[in-house]
Parts: sequence; C-alpha cells; structure tokens
Amino acid sequence: MTATIFVTTVTASMVAAVVGASAPNVRLSNGVEMPLVSVGTWLYNDTAAAQTVLDGLSVGFTHIDTAFDYGNQKGVGKALSQWYQTSGKKREDVFVTTKVPGCGIQGLGRDDCYNNTMQLINEDIEQMSAAGSPLKYLDLLLIHFPPCVVAENDPTQGPQASACFAKKTGCSDPRNCAAVRDQWRAVEDAYSNKLVRAVGVSNYCSACFACLGETSVRPMVNQVQLHIGMGPDPQGFLSFAKKEGFVMQAWSPLGNGGHGNPEILSGNLTMGIAKAHGKSTAQVALKWLVSRGTAVATKSSSLEHLKEDIDLFDWELSADEMKALDSANFAMQDTPSFLCDDKPLAAGLDLLTIV
Repeated sequence: MTATIFVTTVTASMVAAVVGASAPNVRLSNGVEMPLVSVGTWLYNDTAAAQTVLDGLSVGFTHIDTAFDYGNQKGVGKALSQWYQTSGKKREDVFVTTKVPGCGIQGLGRDDCYNNTMQLINEDIEQMSAAGSPLKYLDLLLIHFPPCVVAENDPTQGPQASACFAKKTGCSDPRNCAAVRDQWRAVEDAYSNKLVRAVGVSNYCSACFACLGETSVRPMVNQVQLHIGMGPDPQGFLSFAKKEGFVMQAWSPLGNGGHGNPEILSGNLTMGIAKAHGKSTAQVALKWLVSRGTAVATKSSSLEHLKEDIDLFDWELSADEMKALDSANFAMQDTPSFLCDDKPLAAGLDLLTIV
C-alpha cells in the first residue's frame, strides 16, 4: 500500500525568509563539514516529517536527521525533493543523516548482520529517493544503537523491549561484541563505495568501541543522550570522544528522551539565564551544548520553536553561567546510552578496558 504524503507547498516567500546565518559547521575526522545543529524527525509520520523538514529548511537549518526505524524517510525525501525544486538549492546544500538499527533489533535480523545491514543502507537511500530526486549518497550514516543478537531476544522488537535492555549488555556480551564488528564492516564498505560521506554510531559506550578492534575507518560521530543536569561529562563520554577524535552529538537535548525532568525548561537556573539574555530556556539548553563543542539533534513541529532552535550563534553564555549549567545534577539518572553502560571509573583506569 502506498502512503500519500501531504506537505505545504514551499513558496518563494518561504525561501526568501531563510535565516541568513545558519548553524556553523564542525569538521569530522575525515574532513567532512557537518552543520552543528540538525532538525530531527523522530516520532513523526511521513506527512509530519515532511512538513518539519520544509519548516526547518525555511528558517535556516541545513542538516536533517532521520532513521530507517523512524518509518518516515519517504516523507523526508519528499520534502527534500520539493525544496530543491523550489529553492534552487542543490543536493550538497543539505546535510542528510540517517541510521540503521543495531543487528537483532527493530526488524534487522541477527543471523546475517553484515548483509542485513547492507540491505538497509541501500533501502535508506531508495526510500529518500522515492519522491523523484535521487539522493545518490548519504552525508552521515549512523548505527542507531548497539546490537542484541542473543538467542533469547526477539529481533522484531525495539531496543527498549530487547533482551539486552534491562542489563545494558549491548556491547558487554561477547555475542553482541562480535555483531558490532560485523555491522561495522558493512558501514565501512558503504563508506568505501561512496554511498556515504561520513560514518558514525549512536548510543555506543566505550565497550562498543573496544569491540570494533582495529578498523580501517573509525566512527566520526557518536550520537547519545546529553542535556543539562547530567553533569559536565556523563560517564566520561565527552572525555572519551576527545581522546578518540570523534564528534559528540546530543539527542534529547531538552531531556525528553530521559526521565523528563522539568528543570531544563522550567527550573530556576535555566529560567534565570534565559531572562538575562532575552531567550527561551530551550535556547539556553541548546546553547550550553554547542558552546561545549557538542553537535545537537533537535526537533519541533512548531515553526516558531524551530526558529528559536537555530538562533544560537549571535549571543554567548558567560563563564559563570556555563559553570552553573555544568554543575547542574538534577538528571543524573539519565545515561548517554540505553543499551550499554560506562560505570564510574577508578582513578587511572583506561576506558577501553571496560567490557
């Protein structure tokens, strides 16, 4: 059954209204320039995703974030096709990120991790090309989360329903560790064959990187849960990223993906800082992340909120404000990944020894 995707027509006035200064870029380890802030499409159907993409592009976003398991890549492709035709922009003017599930989860079979992953990578491109504008390549491909290939796991279920979720064994179980290597080989081959310009992971702990072993291509991005209240360096993830030379990217930058602590959007700390700058608390939360060099995947179905989300780069937080936000600890129960864990380390212990 073919779904019909209805989106608002992009008008000349919408194109003319695009913000003059979009988000700056961050350079990945292979030299690819990635816009620091992306507009996300999680939980949106094709129609809603298409509208959000068009709205985001109209206010200055140049980076779109989707995933195979979001089920809305055709809608994203529809919006991109319409944008290219109406705005005069070219394929290289929009940075497109998508993801494939970890093996054994969300319908990706566990028995042939390499070939199943290659099939989904090609399907990612096909789905976003279905509207008539061939995508030809992805700008960034991420493995969405660690695998769960243990026999007791039902591969049709999502990550939170997997057998690896409760104990966060996505990379500590040897069977899953082997699947990490198999799946990364597929990503490496997609990169070598120029299907993707850059590659990375999401929700990967240091143990997952240890599973990779020696590889010809290393992850260039790790997209994990990061937001105010988790501390300045949750579980050492940021320190590890610096050591390994990849870019950290935050999903759930407003805390919606965690335990939903209201302090980010309505607490005294963020409200006071927001008032001092004439900004919203959401902007303070996003500004804190980008000020620390962390890329951000944000999302909203509101055009006004999208305008705020990209309005981060002509004002600065003071050193005292950054220190106060770094010290906030109201969301320490939230962790960067939901399928693996980096426990607090003893002094001098190398992160890569955690398995």
